[in-house]
Amino acid sequence: MAQSASAPALARQTAPPVPQAGLGRFVGLLGAVCLVVFLAAFPHVVTSQYYIHLLVVIAIYAILILGLDIVVGYTGQVSLGHAGLFGIGAYAAAVLFLKFKLGLWFGLLAGIGVTAGFGLLLAIPALRVSGPYLAMVTLAFGTIIQIFINEMTDLTNGPLGITLPPARVLDFSLIGMQAPWGAAGRKLEFYYLVCACLLATILVVNRVVRSPFGRAFEALRDSPIACDCMGVSVYRYKVYAFVISAALAGLAGALFAWSERYVAPNSYGFELTVLFLLAVTMGGRKSRSGPLIGAAIIVMMPNILADIGLVRIMAGIIAALAVVVVGLAFLRRRDDRMTLLIPGALCLAFFPATLAMDSVTDFRLTVFGLMILFVVYYLPDGIVGFLREKLPFLRPAHTGATQALAASGEALIRQGGRSGADPLLKVERAVMQFGGLKALNEVDLAVRPGTIHGLIGPNGSGKSTMMNVLTGIYRPTAGGVSLATGTDAAKRLDGRTPSEIALSGVARTFQNVQLFREMTALENVLVGLHHSFQGTLFDAILGTPRRRREEREARARAMAILDFVGLGPLAQIEARNLPYGKQRLLEIGRALALDPVLLLLDEPAAGLTAPDIAELTLIIRKIRDAGITVILIEHHMDVVMGLCDRVSVLDFGHKIAEGGAREVQSDPKVIEAYLGSPVADAAE
Repeated sequence: MAQSASAPALARQTAPPVPQAGLGRFVGLLGAVCLVVFLAAFPHVVTSQYYIHLLVVIAIYAILILGLDIVVGYTGQVSLGHAGLFGIGAYAAAVLFLKFKLGLWFGLLAGIGVTAGFGLLLAIPALRVSGPYLAMVTLAFGTIIQIFINEMTDLTNGPLGITLPPARVLDFSLIGMQAPWGAAGRKLEFYYLVCACLLATILVVNRVVRSPFGRAFEALRDSPIACDCMGVSVYRYKVYAFVISAALAGLAGALFAWSERYVAPNSYGFELTVLFLLAVTMGGRKSRSGPLIGAAIIVMMPNILADIGLVRIMAGIIAALAVVVVGLAFLRRRDDRMTLLIPGALCLAFFPATLAMDSVTDFRLTVFGLMILFVVYYLPDGIVGFLREKLPFLRPAHTGATQALAASGEALIRQGGRSGADPLLKVERAVMQFGGLKALNEVDLAVRPGTIHGLIGPNGSGKSTMMNVLTGIYRPTAGGVSLATGTDAAKRLDGRTPSEIALSGVARTFQNVQLFREMTALENVLVGLHHSFQGTLFDAILGTPRRRREEREARARAMAILDFVGLGPLAQIEARNLPYGKQRLLEIGRALALDPVLLLLDEPAAGLTAPDIAELTLIIRKIRDAGITVILIEHHMDVVMGLCDRVSVLDFGHKIAEGGAREVQSDPKVIEAYLGSPVADAAE
């Protein structure tokens, strides 16, 4: 049975203005139309085959970089193996023709399928690590692939490479006809095929990142721990992202093979990896236009660097602009004027350096590396991110469906659990040991259903450790944890992953707020509702009716939850821009989206003002009234005394007291733990 909950008072603090979603959507649609018109008209306006081929290469690279952006931009992982995946796609198409005389279309399918398979094989072991370790693993993968291609001469023709004939996109001779667009049109068939693949890739990526899969990718980047505790397996969705990215790299590789009509091992080395990474960082992550800009830059850059005269002209222009920008910053006394000195000096130094060199070609990797460092440090969101910051109308519509959102359905789903005195959660002799330190030492805990159970103690007593044991972040050294729901037998929680425990009905907040900072309040709650989506990746790609219906229902439910915690008017504000008190409430709302039977609140009142604490207290009571059992860790004793039906006290990993709130408050052991001296000493 469901129970509605009314919203408390609306947000008191002033929040940033809500982005105008409709305008952002209009700009995106206009950009898409302009891209289609540009691609369709380009070969008829610019008839040079050189420039048409250059645009083909840009489009092919853009396909790969759109996929790489899913890994780098959305999941926050660093992959240095996409040049190897690109090479696998190219060789899959080339070998298919060399051995079986199968043409372009079979090559594209082979490129996608084979590369996705290699991506899966790489992702399963590699994505168990992250950061620099993942970068090293993927870099090693790319190097190994290049060596294998070079050495497997029976299959790949070794260092000699494979030569392909001109691509035949549509073979009208099979039906005894001539191409209706004539010989001139046949030369453009491959160009338009590549353009169609690019547009299809943009559409697919756009749908994926705006689906529950895309929200999961973003969530695991911002806070992997919180993501797991929302029932979204971090490892599984990393693998999904990597396989999608690998498939697009394979498509790009197969197209590249038929575009160049020649593949060789040295075409897919480390320099190409650096170029792809430069394209993602410079173009701008989490956008569709960023990869297009980045691809254009990395295709044009080697040609520019090959012409020393052009390099000197560009270096002179850059130096002049640096002088103007830095000079204006000092004249206007801007706060960031000192930080502009280093990039300004580097821009100035680059000009005389080009005058002293006869060629820059030998220093290409150095130039690319310096560009990556410059962009990462001074332009972290890339060109598109910089433009969005300066021109707000370019910012995307965060909520996808930008119509006015209305709450629908119930904010809280009443949970039955087990009635009577039988505990809902039972912890038996739990031990959590870190080396020689026992953070928990044979702690027993029994939480009755439909109650608020307080867990208090001085700092370092083991409260947060207990939370982490209950939610699977820590596996207890000894002892057991079980959860009883409905009429089923008690379910053991110890040994399960955080995502499995979350899907069993245990939700939590964190001592230090763990929101998905670059996502809106609405999107944060939608991550909590991830368990309600039954659609597959193909539903997301195809935009099926089930996908649209689930999204519509989830958004209405998310708005109901936001109204319940008083954040309805702030639904489209990014979490990082919310006041601290509202971030705390949003974290509770996101946890409620899991429809938990047990909610763990880790110091929810920390740092809140008195009005915010009053609002929080009202919300917690309504949660308990909906049948959701609550475990509350809190240092505000007035909150504990006013809310908790029963309180357990920890000190140095031991449970020293348990009982009613007033009973525990007067316990001598509790007073000693907090004051540091026995009651008897205080009386002397």
